[in-house]
Amino acid sequence: MNGSMGSIRSLILGTKSEDVDGLRERYGAPPSQYITLSNGENIHLRDEGDSEAPPIVLLHGHSEDLHTWDQFVKHLVEGFRVVRFDLRRHGLTGPASDNQYGIESYVSDLSLVIEHLGIDSCDLVGHSMGGRIAVKFTMENPDRVRNLVLLAASGAPRENEGSPPLAMKLMKNPLGRFLIRRMWSRKMAKDTLIDMVHDGSLVTDEEVDRMWEFSRYPGSMDAMFREFGMVWDDFIPKEIEKITTNTLIIWGEEDTICPVEMGIWYNYHLPNSTFIRLPEIGHNPQFESPDVCLDEISSWLGTL
Repeated sequence: MNGSMGSIRSLILGTKSEDVDGLRERYGAPPSQYITLSNGENIHLRDEGDSEAPPIVLLHGHSEDLHTWDQFVKHLVEGFRVVRFDLRRHGLTGPASDNQYGIESYVSDLSLVIEHLGIDSCDLVGHSMGGRIAVKFTMENPDRVRNLVLLAASGAPRENEGSPPLAMKLMKNPLGRFLIRRMWSRKMAKDTLIDMVHDGSLVTDEEVDRMWEFSRYPGSMDAMFREFGMVWDDFIPKEIEKITTNTLIIWGEEDTICPVEMGIWYNYHLPNSTFIRLPEIGHNPQFESPDVCLDEISSWLGTL
């Protein structure tokens, strides 16, 4: 009976929001810090490793958070100053005060984070949406990016839409967004994560819990819907061909969200690129195969 009542309540009211203090206690303890940018946005950030070492900035993808880089950071801190942060509307950063979710706002936040930390130039690593933001930032600030790493980056034109998770399909229209708001559940969160990898058994309860809990950060779902209502134009060849920054592209061959053809497009149009294809890997190479990705990135940076 209680389960039925809970289902009816969710259908009428949607899922209950999480307590922000509880989320910060679980996911935002030191070395987490909270900074206020000059544009007034509050950002959840981690700045680790030797402050005198070369800085490397990590940008997560859609509906992820800075913890997606946990496996990377353990190794990168040995040789880098490692900066990662929750993008606006994600993780413990939460919805933006200006309610703007175009790519320009994400690029501006990145620029202000780097400035706030006193970083002149850095290596920049972006996954999925974070990769698109990294490309746009590099395009506009070539002197501030030493080397660029793209992991299954969005932003390239595609011949077909691939096969995005059900939740992402539903977000594309008002009825779908209504249904997500009313029916979103931990199971849907788990299914979304499984759709992003080639081997679903890699998705742990810890990963599912984190996505499920952050999805219920107060206001985050409304912010996500607003973002989906905005148009992020794909890049065009003449934009990409102007980027002379050394770029490493890593792509899973089984990626159904950003098909590998998008990686091929980036590699074709970027003047100074190296392309690594990973067999039996889906959309999250840094999660599915962190050791291989780290080896490729480390060895590539070492040759530059």
